[in-house]
Amino acid sequence: MLCYIPIFGVIPAIIFLASHKYRKDPRVRFDAFQSVYLFVAFLIVSSVLPAFFLLSFGHFGIHALFIGLLKAALFITWIYLLVKAAQQQQVHLPIIGDLAARSAAEQM
Repeated sequence: MLCYIPIFGVIPAIIFLASHKYRKDPRVRFDAFQSVYLFVAFLIVSSVLPAFFLLSFGHFGIHALFIGLLKAALFITWIYLLVKAAQQQQVHLPIIGDLAARSAAEQM
């Protein structure tokens, strides 16, 4: 559940992935990897997309609204995953979940 705290959950996720105690637990590994990949997606939306739009179009305009909606969607996804983790339910996100499952299976 700690992995899915918005933005700051990446720190416990990295700790869980490095910890010997949780290294063999497939559920914890999957959730930790999914949290890390969700954080990377947030970084891309927060940093890369604004720079891309600025370089491509010279201004933000409607693109700022698009980036804001993407950030809100990622934040809502974090909250949803946090609630589901508190209910002991595992949620497999479409693209990020596939990457997380592959990463969790590789390093066991």
